[in-house]
Amino acid sequence: MLTIKEAAKQLTSYGINATDQDVLIWIEEGLLKAEQANRRNALYKIHLKDLTDFIIQKYNDSFTAQLESSKRENILLNEQLELLTTRLHIEQSKVRTLKKMLNAQIEASSTDPSQMEEMLGLKQNTDSQVLRKEFKKILKALHPDRGGDERLFKVFNEHYENLK
Repeated sequence: MLTIKEAAKQLTSYGINATDQDVLIWIEEGLLKAEQANRRNALYKIHLKDLTDFIIQKYNDSFTAQLESSKRENILLNEQLELLTTRLHIEQSKVRTLKKMLNAQIEASSTDPSQMEEMLGLKQNTDSQVLRKEFKKILKALHPDRGGDERLFKVFNEHYENLK
């Protein structure tokens, strides 16, 4: 049998911040079982098993609160993931449309080197080496590893491959 003071020390040693007054309040609220003591110095006597059950309940309440918090965070993250997935699909759709438009434009204009030169801002009748060099500069700037746009990189890379 433990006194209120001993119970408070035990609770503190298990990581539950508790004063003598807290233990007394928990007993009066019925959260912690205790027997009234017949001695003058002790108001209540607490069985070790009852104290252990109370500690387990406190840990259980703490873990339940953490679990609920994790569930709420998981729901929020899933919502954000769904939003990002939707945005990704939209962007992929834009890329496909851009590719189709570029391919249609190239096919319609029969893709002679002079139009590629014009698209890159070079003089007409530029050497094919210079044209490739300009494409490489653009590809280097658009490369995803350097912070460029992966979609545009793929489009320009396809056209560069066609140029070779």
